[in-house]
Parts: sequence; structure tokens; C-alpha cells
Amino acid sequence: MSIQETVFIKRRNEGLNLSGLLFRSMEPGVVSVDAQRTVTAFNRAAERITGLVAQAILGRRMTGLPASLQKVIEETFASGKPVTDRTFVLFPDAEEKAPVHASTSLCADGSGQPLVVVAVFHDLNSARKLERRIRRLERLASIGTLSAGVAHEIKNALVAIKSFSDLLAERNEDVEMTSLISRETKRIDSLVTQLLKFAGPAKPTFSSVSIHEVIENSLRLVQHHITTRKIQLVRALDAGIDLVQGDAKQLEQALINLLLNAIEAMEEMGSLTVATEIVVATAHLSPLEPKGKAEQIQVSIKDTGSGIPPEVNKRLFVPFVTTKPEGTGLGLAITSRIIQEHHGRISVESEVNKGTTFKITLPLSRMP
Repeated sequence: MSIQETVFIKRRNEGLNLSGLLFRSMEPGVVSVDAQRTVTAFNRAAERITGLVAQAILGRRMTGLPASLQKVIEETFASGKPVTDRTFVLFPDAEEKAPVHASTSLCADGSGQPLVVVAVFHDLNSARKLERRIRRLERLASIGTLSAGVAHEIKNALVAIKSFSDLLAERNEDVEMTSLISRETKRIDSLVTQLLKFAGPAKPTFSSVSIHEVIENSLRLVQHHITTRKIQLVRALDAGIDLVQGDAKQLEQALINLLLNAIEAMEEMGSLTVATEIVVATAHLSPLEPKGKAEQIQVSIKDTGSGIPPEVNKRLFVPFVTTKPEGTGLGLAITSRIIQEHHGRISVESEVNKGTTFKITLPLSRMP
């Protein structure tokens, strides 16, 4: 996947939030006040921007409005002329300022007497938040481009280092040092590979996939770790239907990441439970899924390990956040991205010294 495609994916993932923020920043607050200085209209955007409730404002004197807004309305009544492009702060004395851009218009009767003043104002804070979000995305795109370039250069250098260490090993020269070089080279290569996967994951190739089969394949690959630590494995694959549209290899990678995390979190004699069940959610996971109730398959991976501290739990799927001394903090970030690519959701419940449960929910495949 190219860097351009990677940037597109990053922007697409935040597109909904950006679109919502853009919509809110464009939607103006509208207030109308009649000649008796009674508020006759107060829309939802005005509620959001001012923090006031329409029910408490409508039909009452405009003294309930912010003083700066009252000022421009009164100015329009007094001069008989509209106010255009005025910028001011709604609550100058508040800790969090609320800057707005406002204009007014005047409705008068046949003799020119003012009947109603309408004030239209935009929330500048939302627009500024949108601008900061876009700049952040641009910085992330630049960092992603730089990271991918550096990662590729490191992998090229590792090829030469590995070739040299293999040559030394063949000659039986300094076996201990050669083994150390080989081990550390593999570790660096693994880290760089994960970084590249996070920067630009391969586009999944969707087909009909049995989640139970993916789970069994994943368990076989980590069975050695389970046996070595004398961990009790509990299977509860109770979902009657387990077919989803997905990429088996990527789903396997996601499950292996979660299984290894669970195993590493436990001492010997711990318990690892892998379960599936059919759940019904009112929220649709995929743009392709119809709104309303839909059956989904939920995969749970539960351990009896050390648990995750609350301060880490909040940022668990953020890249480079880890509780492991030698962890990269990329495994869960990659797992989260894979699940998102499959139109699913991942969540975590954890209690320190009691254990952790990861839950993956995926839409079931629609059979012809």
C-alpha cells in the first residue's frame, strides 16, 4: 500500500468526526427578539454555542442572553441598521471563552418602526478546532511518510548485518557474539515490520471466513506458550453461526496478538478463556449493513492476569503505548486497525490483579 493510500485511510477513519465538527461549525446560532425585547426564536445551534436552554429563554426578556449578544441586538434596534461581521466573546469573564462571529438584520413595519431583530452568529471555537484537527492529520501524514522511509532503510541495512552474522556462524567464529547479533537483528526486524504494517497495512482480501477456524488456527500457533506456562485453556465456541466476510490471515494476526498478550499477562497456572456468541446490536457496524437490529458474532479472550492500569487502559490502542518492558506498543494498534478494516469493533474490560477481557464484534456474513 502506498503512502498516499495510507494517508487516505487515516483521513477516512477520522472523516466522520471531521464532518460532524465541520457541520457544527457551519451551523449558525439564530436568535430573534421583538420590539418588546422578548426572545421569539432560539435554535439548537444557539443552545449549543451559548450553553443556554431554549425553554428557559423563549418568551422571556432578552436579559437572559449573554450581555455581548444583547448589546449588538440593542444597537440594531437603536440605529435601525444591521450589524455586519462583528466578532466578540459571549462570556468575557468565563474561564473558557466563547468567541463568535455575528451579524444582525432588522424587520420593520411600513412606517419604519422596528419589529424584530434577528441575530445570526457562528461559533469560532468549533472552526478553530477543525483547523487544528486538519493540521494534526497533516502532521501525522508527514510522520507516517518519514517513518515508512526510515523503516525501509533500516530493513535494507539489516540484510547486510544478517548476512555478515550468518557468515560468521558458518565459520564458527565467536559463536556467542554471532548468536547475540542474530537475535537482536531479528528483534529489530520484527519491530520495523510492525511499524511498516501500522503505517500502511495491506488491504484485506475479503472472502467468507469461519471465525471458529481462525480461532483454532491461532490457538495452534500459540499452543507452545500455553503449555510452557501450564495455562488452562477453556474453549466456549458457542456461536451457532460463525461466517464473516474477512481476510483470514489478518484476522488470525489480530487474534494471535490478543492471545499472546493474554498469555504474557499471566503467571503459571493461569486460565485463558476463548469464547464466541451471537449478539444483537441496534447500532450497525458497517456502512454496508442495514440500520436496525443485526446479528453479529462476538469473540471474547479472557485472562486471569495482572490486568491493565486505568491510565493505560484509556490509551491502549494508541501506537507505542505498552506495559511490557520490551514491548513495542504496536500490536494492539495493528489489531484495532484490522478490526476496523473488517467493519468491527474491539473493546476491553480490565481490573488490576484480576484479569482482562478483550471483545471483538464482527458483522455476520449474509449467505446467498
